[in-house]
Amino acid sequence: MAAFARNQWYVAAYGREIGRELFSRTVLGEPIVFYRTESGDVVALADRCVHRRYPLSESRLDGDKIVCGYHGFTYDSGGSCVFVPGQARIPRTARVPSYPVVEQDSFVWVWIGEREPADAATIPRAPWLADPACTTVSGMEPLAARYELLVDNLLDLSHETYLHGGYIGTPEVANTPITTEVDEDRGIIYVSRHMADAECPSFYAKSTGIEGRITRWQDIEYHPPCLYLLHSRIAPVGVVPNADGTDPDGFHVEVVYAITPETEHSTHDFWAVARDFALDDTGVSDFLAENNRTVVLQDVRALDVLERVIEAEPEGYQELSVNIDTGGLAARRILKRLAAGEGAQVVPS
Repeated sequence: MAAFARNQWYVAAYGREIGRELFSRTVLGEPIVFYRTESGDVVALADRCVHRRYPLSESRLDGDKIVCGYHGFTYDSGGSCVFVPGQARIPRTARVPSYPVVEQDSFVWVWIGEREPADAATIPRAPWLADPACTTVSGMEPLAARYELLVDNLLDLSHETYLHGGYIGTPEVANTPITTEVDEDRGIIYVSRHMADAECPSFYAKSTGIEGRITRWQDIEYHPPCLYLLHSRIAPVGVVPNADGTDPDGFHVEVVYAITPETEHSTHDFWAVARDFALDDTGVSDFLAENNRTVVLQDVRALDVLERVIEAEPEGYQELSVNIDTGGLAARRILKRLAAGEGAQVVPS
């Protein structure tokens, strides 16, 4: 099994996915069953009855308790067994693991590791996803590839020019140098690419109505291991923010990815696009939802292929890295350190 950073928060679902029906998802190789209590709180338990390992997600709710669909062992929301068929005594070990969960910014976060370090204040924020001043479209696509490949992909946006041409890619993305900074204390990687005069891709031309060339900014924050933020600014050429930081003539798109390992070779690819313009325009929302999903699926297909290539290649193969890989290489180093338990103290944002 891959050396995952387990004492970390990961996105397990959108809040909208979890209700009064039992819901299963695997995170870091751990099958988990989720549901909401009658009061609305999210519960996360190991998806396996202690008796004969039957999936609790294939069972039923009785109030806030899960009744195993195989032999009727019944568990409360904390994972303790409260009923064993045919006997009054409940074995001391009759309980399933429960996982800390936090619902924030439309996501349900789960902590897989040791319970004691699970501090909700360290969860990175994506406030636009729950901000009434923004309109958001979102989804999730399964990726049949290791999660590190998606991290590499998102920290090097030069691939937009070639993989996503006709949607978000233009020549300027690949041809504009990047700047990379690593905040070692907070464990955050920043990668920026500012294009002063660029072609306007259809993704933005059709959603903003801008005609002609644009000023296009891409400012990335990656909060290992799970949350990726891309702050995108689009405006006509020459239009820049005011000296006081206000930016009334720019269009702002916050692209959020939650990168959650499912297994050693599969990943949950959560994506969301929040915008501060055309808030009530369902046509714009439909266009962005469809086109962003197309872009995500282009990444999925490419990374699925790349996973198969890596799996088949001989041990010790040496890849080549160049300047555009600086952010991705920093991410690899931090992820390796986190998995080894040597991560820097994360300071709440």
